[in-house]
Amino acid sequence: IHGTKKNGISWHARLPPPSPAASQWDQVMTIVDHSGNDARASQSFGRSQEAPDRLASKGRRATTLEELEGQFAEICRRCQTLVAQAGAELCARRPGPESWSAAECLQHLSLSADAYFPVWQQVIATAGPRKTEMNAPYAVDFWGRFLCWILEPPARIRSKTPLPFQPIECGKIDDVLDGFLERQERIVAALRRCRGRAIDQVKMASPVDSRV
Repeated sequence: IHGTKKNGISWHARLPPPSPAASQWDQVMTIVDHSGNDARASQSFGRSQEAPDRLASKGRRATTLEELEGQFAEICRRCQTLVAQAGAELCARRPGPESWSAAECLQHLSLSADAYFPVWQQVIATAGPRKTEMNAPYAVDFWGRFLCWILEPPARIRSKTPLPFQPIECGKIDDVLDGFLERQERIVAALRRCRGRAIDQVKMASPVDSRV
């Protein structure tokens, strides 16, 4: 994957040659960190076997826009690495009849982002100026913490995905990945428009369920 840079963020990293899969779903992947060092990590497609402390540092909840932006860049880098190492066939293969493939998971995230973009645009437009310093942590209310508790891994409550957000006919994994990365860029662009605005003081209805 050739490296490109937009808005100061490298979304397409140069990756090492894929390593052979250890089995159908479990494989040894090369994780290239930001410093350029290689770390070997045994991973399962869909369930990570990384060390708990490493997972904790990657899954730490962001409190500032800069931290969020860094996490989105990291997500893109890891997804590119995963697709490059696994290959098109493995990315399209479901681990079980009731489970999604990696390509379908990415497509689901893209569909979800599409639904949120107009909502975020409205929130940004209506949010007033912040009364704190520019990079001060944002406040999270009870319902925000509750939603994080539900959504953050490990999943505590499982429910059926609404039909509009279910992936259908994903197509080639390269196209799915490009669409996913494009939406991540749009999310970061939205984050940058939030700077100086009190977005934590604005409530919004979920596009998935207006009752939330």
